[in-house]
Amino acid sequence: MTTPTQPMTRRRVMTAAAAGSLGLAFPTLRAQGLPPLARVLVGFAAGGSPDYVARRLAEGLTGKLAASVVVENRPGAGSRIALDAARQSPPDGLTLLLSPAGIVATNPHTYRQLNYDPVKDLTPITLTNTLSFGFAVGPAVPPHVRDIASFAAWAKGQSGTIAFGTPAAGAPPHFIGDLLSRSLKLGMTHVAYRGGAPALNDLYGGSIASLSLTLGDLIKPAEAQRLRILAVSGSKRSVFAPEVPTFAEQGIKSLDRNDWFGLYVAGKAAPEVVQRLSAITKDIQTGDAYQKAMRSYFLEPAWSTPQELAQRGQEDLLYWGPIIKASGFTADS
Repeated sequence: MTTPTQPMTRRRVMTAAAAGSLGLAFPTLRAQGLPPLARVLVGFAAGGSPDYVARRLAEGLTGKLAASVVVENRPGAGSRIALDAARQSPPDGLTLLLSPAGIVATNPHTYRQLNYDPVKDLTPITLTNTLSFGFAVGPAVPPHVRDIASFAAWAKGQSGTIAFGTPAAGAPPHFIGDLLSRSLKLGMTHVAYRGGAPALNDLYGGSIASLSLTLGDLIKPAEAQRLRILAVSGSKRSVFAPEVPTFAEQGIKSLDRNDWFGLYVAGKAAPEVVQRLSAITKDIQTGDAYQKAMRSYFLEPAWSTPQELAQRGQEDLLYWGPIIKASGFTADS
C-alpha cells in the first residue's frame, strides 16, 4: 500500500534544509559515524564559571563526541534540576552533566531529603578544573586591615554585628565565612545573595563589610582597588594571586582544600562509554586551547581518571560533613 505524498510544509522544508546543511558541513563526521547531537547540562545560569567551563568543553567535544555539542542551562536547587534532566536520557554518553563539587560533596549534608544518590546515580568521568575561594573586605573596613588577624581585631572592636556576603546559601563560600567567624569568635552575620555580582555591589557600597567568593571573581576588583583580598583557600597560594596568603598560613588550618568541577553521566554508564569519554576529555583538557581558556578565567585546568574523580568526591564529602554540621545550616529550612 502506498502512502499519499504529503505537502512540503515550511517546517518540513526548513528541517530538510538544516539536515542537508549538517551533512555538507560535516562530511567527515558522517563518515566517521558520529551522532548528530550531544548535550552538556549545567545547573547554573549562563555567564558564570560552570557555564564557561561547560562551553569550553562543548567546543572541544564537537567533532569528537558528536557532530554538534550544545550547552543547556538548567539552574537551581544545587544542580538537582540539571541532574533530573540528565536522568531522563539514556546513559549513553551523549548527555553529560557539568557540576561543581557540591552535587556530591555538600548537597548530601545540606538537604534532609535528597532526591538522588551521589554514588549510584552518577557515573564520574573527569575533573575539569580546580578553583580557590577568597575572603575580601571593602571600603567599610579601614585601609590598615590587610590580613585575617587585623580583620579579626577590627571586627571585635565594632559595636554592631559584622556581615559577610556570599553568592548563595549552602555553598562553600557560605561555610568558609561561617567557619572563619566561628574559629575567631567574630559572631558575623551571613547575607546570602543571588550570585556574586549583587554581593560585590553591596561590598563596594559599604552595605556589607566582607565577602566570601570565588577567587576569580575578586581578582580584577582587587586590581582596581575596589576591595582587598585577605586570604585564599587551598593548601598553597593561588598562582592567580600569589601575594595573598592562605587561610592555613594565617592559622585557619581547616580551610586548606580547593573546590572543583566535575563531568558526569547520569545513571550507570557502560564501561566502554566511560572509557571513550575519558579518552576524549583527556585529549581536550590537556590541550593548549583548553588550558589557556581555563587560566584566562582564573581557573586551574585539570583532568582525572573516573576513579580519581570518584575518590575526590568521597574525600570532599567527608571533609565538608563536620563543617556543615557545625554551621547548623539545612537547605530545607
